[in-house]
Amino acid sequence: MCGRGRRVPLPRIVGRRSDTSVWAPGRVNLIGEFTDYSGGLVLPAALDLGIRIDCAASNRTVLTSEAFPGPSDEAGGWGRYVSAVEAELGALGREPVGIAGHVSSNLPVGAGLSSSAALEVAVATGLCAVADFRLEPLELALACQRAELRAVGVPCGIMDQAASVLGREGCALLLDTGSLAYEQVALPPELALVLIDSGVSRRLEGSAYAERRRELEQGLAALDGRNPRELTAADVERLAGAPGRRVRHVVSENRRVAEVASILGEPGRPRLAELGELFAEGHESLRRDFEVTTAELDLLVSLALEAGAVAARMTGGGFGGSIVALAEREGAEALAGRVVAEYRHRGHAGGGAYVCRASDGAHEVR
Repeated sequence: MCGRGRRVPLPRIVGRRSDTSVWAPGRVNLIGEFTDYSGGLVLPAALDLGIRIDCAASNRTVLTSEAFPGPSDEAGGWGRYVSAVEAELGALGREPVGIAGHVSSNLPVGAGLSSSAALEVAVATGLCAVADFRLEPLELALACQRAELRAVGVPCGIMDQAASVLGREGCALLLDTGSLAYEQVALPPELALVLIDSGVSRRLEGSAYAERRRELEQGLAALDGRNPRELTAADVERLAGAPGRRVRHVVSENRRVAEVASILGEPGRPRLAELGELFAEGHESLRRDFEVTTAELDLLVSLALEAGAVAARMTGGGFGGSIVALAEREGAEALAGRVVAEYRHRGHAGGGAYVCRASDGAHEVR
């Protein structure tokens, strides 16, 4: 059941166990892109795609995986995330008990579905389990957010890690990233989440992600550091150039998140046409004002709508990755197949499509 709240406790761990299995989901952001590091609203959902770690307590952490190249104790690579999580938990007082085991995943890497956040949250959940160390969910998410910055220098917001920790089956997470208050919003059961990978792999540390954040902060500083949710269209018109466009996107995107959550929260069947319009506005704002879409993402959105999707837009940090479409569940698989086939017919090597459901957040697997 979806509802409101500040904290949702992680499954209780009784005593230390020598071995455990943990699961952490990836996430798709329905709407609310580039708002989370300016105290804005986001509406992600945890996915039934994610990362599992089967592990045992150990003197030091060593993990292997076919999903990620090389062992976790190798310099660089995915081991950076593992070491950074361990360091952040150590700073919070967790005793130095390592984990040794295997990481498996059905979550595509580089598709904009937060594989790095899912890995961080899975590692943190496993490390806390073997050390019988408890953190409140948002504390764990914040530690994993800091780990991402420590590992690769990406100034990410809290959305990805919070969605992986706080996800609820059948629900999206309406999160105020300023206050960290949140509400679970039920998704229409007749709609499926269709994720289509553009095949353009993205790495945020190698993209203009940090540059976009700097430009947004420059624009907000010129408006006396005010919260974007307090700004009016007249305030935004005072800004010129890239900082003005970045602020305009965030101001309009916060409005769209609130409107989408309101529509989804109404009793009965949601106003699907209005959802489609809001998703389309959001994608166009990302293309024009935040300048993070690609020709491949724009094409996939068009193809999804032509195939009958209720709504479609780019999702994630942009510069590649995936789109998210809302589609009638009964026809979702066929829609995904048509879009991928046409995309490849036009000469693009897409990474595939995934018909998903909103899932629970990170937990130990019993």
